[in-house]
Amino acid sequence: MAELISQQVSGEATAWLVSADIIVITVANSPFYQAAQKELEAQATDIAEQAIGFTEVHLESIAITFFEGEVSEDGEKMRDFIFLVMENRPVLQPNLDVDATGPLTVDEIQAAIDRLGETLAEDQRECVRGEVEKGAHDAGDPETLDPENVEFLTAETWTELDGFSKRLFLTVAITTKALFVCKIQQNSAKIQDTHEWHYPRMAQS
Repeated sequence: MAELISQQVSGEATAWLVSADIIVITVANSPFYQAAQKELEAQATDIAEQAIGFTEVHLESIAITFFEGEVSEDGEKMRDFIFLVMENRPVLQPNLDVDATGPLTVDEIQAAIDRLGETLAEDQRECVRGEVEKGAHDAGDPETLDPENVEFLTAETWTELDGFSKRLFLTVAITTKALFVCKIQQNSAKIQDTHEWHYPRMAQS
């Protein structure tokens, strides 16, 4: 796979399978590093799609980094793209602020909604968005919250996470709860509609 990517981008690519479900791809010395953002995003997305097709295991995410020259740790000479794999397709994640503090930001909430893909109808999506916003407000700053007070969080490992990881885990927990709440509301509405259909209201005389 790395050889094919190298030919595609006219550079030097390497690829590793990490933790059994994450692929990390680096691309060095490629002229595409200088490309416009949209063009480079398209290249990264195409590479991510190839990785999904090439790999037999179920992937959770794909990280692709283009370097200006050789591979280095200079953050100003690299361009990163993070994809979550949903329904066997890569979903590009926004560039979130790794140093963010306080309650979850609008961008973090939007990223959580985008990760759902097209699995929800528009009314359900708005329900989930509202519940995620409410959950983020109630939780406050991930650095100071008590994980015991948030459903779907694992308190045992919470203290071992760094600040950015806490924000990601909190986002997942809040989104999971939001999906449950909105599903219950949807089912309740269906039951109510069925009840009214079977037992129409009597017209008042």
